[in-house]
Amino acid sequence: MTSEMSVATLIADLISEDDTLRRSAESSLVNFSFETLLPEFSALLRSPEKRIRNRGMELFCCMGSVSIPSLALLLSDDEWTVRYRAAEGLGIIGGDVACSLLVPALQDKRDHVRYMAAKGLGISSYTQSADAVSLLLEDENEFVRASAARALGQMNLAAYRPSIEKALARETYEKTRVVMMEALLCLGGKDRWSYDP
Repeated sequence: MTSEMSVATLIADLISEDDTLRRSAESSLVNFSFETLLPEFSALLRSPEKRIRNRGMELFCCMGSVSIPSLALLLSDDEWTVRYRAAEGLGIIGGDVACSLLVPALQDKRDHVRYMAAKGLGISSYTQSADAVSLLLEDENEFVRASAARALGQMNLAAYRPSIEKALARETYEKTRVVMMEALLCLGGKDRWSYDP
């Protein structure tokens, strides 16, 4: 830790709405230990303010793979908003370890968390999770179904085209239908699907 700045001051600057102050604080992160910072970032995920929760997630991501154990613990938090941001951070960090932690989150009781877990797995193209993600094509929530379809499209596994086609045939929510069609296009279904509202 540096004598020039306390942890409290660093955190206040990191969540400031002043871009210059935030950038300066980010450059000071190297002066603090991971062990000191990660609990502080965890506390940010519990903020009642969405902006601060988002910033906490971004800061975990700035720390990279060293954040994975902390985010893994946060995936089992009682508060769904904390689990949501933890899943988001793991998806952005990516890699096999982070993505393997997201697979169980696909079954979270809260739809927001399932949505974010599928999104992260798609962004990372974590193909080992494709079977679990495809089950979400039948989720009760239309945004989760859309996230699952998008993720399967990003994974670029043509074997899942029939699953998405079946989901599209029964889908009634227009925005989710559009995402499913886009996923099919990613999987080479250009000749069969076009958007016609």
